[in-house]
Amino acid sequence: MPIEIHIKSSVLHVQQSFISPTVYLDHWAIRLFSEDIALQNRFVSALNNKKGTLLISTFSLSEFSSSNNSRHAIDAESFIERLLPNIFLTDFALNKIIDRERAETNNIKRFWPPADLPQLIFLIQNSPHNKLTFSGFITLAHIYRDEILEEQRALVLQIKEKIEMCRSSPSSIKQAKNNKPDNNLPRTIIILDELLRGYYLDLTAPITNNDIIDLLHAMIPINCCDFVLLDGAWEQRVQRMKHRIANAGLDLPLAECFSRRKDGIYAFLNKLEAFDKNSQTNIAIP
Repeated sequence: MPIEIHIKSSVLHVQQSFISPTVYLDHWAIRLFSEDIALQNRFVSALNNKKGTLLISTFSLSEFSSSNNSRHAIDAESFIERLLPNIFLTDFALNKIIDRERAETNNIKRFWPPADLPQLIFLIQNSPHNKLTFSGFITLAHIYRDEILEEQRALVLQIKEKIEMCRSSPSSIKQAKNNKPDNNLPRTIIILDELLRGYYLDLTAPITNNDIIDLLHAMIPINCCDFVLLDGAWEQRVQRMKHRIANAGLDLPLAECFSRRKDGIYAFLNKLEAFDKNSQTNIAIP
């Protein structure tokens, strides 16, 4: 199972595993499955029956700080509680996964996302009698929403400024226009370049704070997961990226991506329910 807790020589040991089928839900998708009980029942049943894993980023959970209604956080806790222990906490640390990718001779291998061990320990410590629970975990984002929102804005602004600086560089724009997916680059760098490419080709397109947040939601999950639910515009970006990667002749396995468009939620659930571990050849490895 993804999260395991055991005591050895009076010492508490905790580990988490990233077991396929692996799923990442953008913030809106967490809200959707938290509030629509029929969809929630179907998703929980499918993931638990397949003994899969829901990838959870602290960044996604922190978005609950933007709501003044604590009910949203409580509903999300109840939803995720039903999936325990089949979750994996990640901190979206790009440098950790890029370092592993640089050691490879090609981009075929997919790696587990970087683990957020501090959050995992915090979750365990706040679970009474070492019985894993998500109750109250997301509510903290609501309680400390002012501090969390300030940190989130600072991070988003930092990333946004770097992208805008590159957009003002003629050499960066030229490179984006002429660039093709290159197997000599790490998987994560290829994904980042491709997802941002449209902003360099169309300098009139604004980059909003939400765009930066959506970028963060996409990068590692697309790289590591089997299934990802994103905003519709970002699903389209992912499909364009996959098309360019295929045309470049690269063998670079990526997640199947869905959004709310064109009955994407039901298409995703159908795929999850039909998932066969024995037929998978590109599952992420530790």
